[in-house]
Amino acid sequence: MSDQRKMQIAADNDTRRGHYANLALISHRKEEFIIDFLMLDPQTQSPKGDQAILTSRVIVNPGHMKRLHQAIGENLQRYEKNFGTISLPPKLT
Repeated sequence: MSDQRKMQIAADNDTRRGHYANLALISHRKEEFIIDFLMLDPQTQSPKGDQAILTSRVIVNPGHMKRLHQAIGENLQRYEKNFGTISLPPKLT
């Protein structure tokens, strides 16, 4: 049985515009997952290393994280069916 409900979502213009992120860090503890979305600007390198700017943080409970994982997987499959396989660069060793 599907647990789908109709919902209207309201947001101001700044929220609707969103934030760009090219890096995400995910951490967890027993009660929650924390997803930090970051913008890594290659032009802000310093002798101490790259500087990433936190653009957004999302905190979810484990059940919601599992549903989010499933939804992302389903959307990736649909995307690749419509637009082709997403290629990832080889992992650095």
